[in-house]
Amino acid sequence: MRRTPAIAMILVLGLLLAMPAALAAGQSELASARQGTAAFHKVSQAAAAEYVSTLESLGCFENPGVGGMGLHYLNPGLLDGSVDARTPEALVYEMTDNGELKLAGVEYIVPVGAWSGEEPPELFGQHFHVNEALGLWVLHAWIWTPNPTGMFQDWNPSVSLCPDGVPVFGS
Repeated sequence: MRRTPAIAMILVLGLLLAMPAALAAGQSELASARQGTAAFHKVSQAAAAEYVSTLESLGCFENPGVGGMGLHYLNPGLLDGSVDARTPEALVYEMTDNGELKLAGVEYIVPVGAWSGEEPPELFGQHFHVNEALGLWVLHAWIWTPNPTGMFQDWNPSVSLCPDGVPVFGS
């Protein structure tokens, strides 16, 4: 009878010991994401690295009442079915009313057809989810503008909604 509690205690202890390693790996990947994208606070640097604005093709992303997502700069050459924390497929910029772009986060993207795994893609210890409208596996990471609803949520209430006159995705 005493073996069951002892086995349970060993299992719990094993889980507790494994958790810091997983958290450390996620923090290391987040640090890599920040290092890999720090230069892109300047949009000109993003353009030089082959990131292109999706404003004309997709518009600005927002969800009134939930939060903003802003304007995406996409690097089409990175849409290859793999992900690397240092090189996100998209950079997410907040659009200010005066026309300035402020780097707020990053988005990791895998085309649904390019993913052959049985489980969703994963990064930072987080599973990607499918954006049905675009046919993509996606994961946002708000590494430059904190998100009060969670670092990996799609919408960020701290990011302004799209300025008036700017095309909005889906409209």
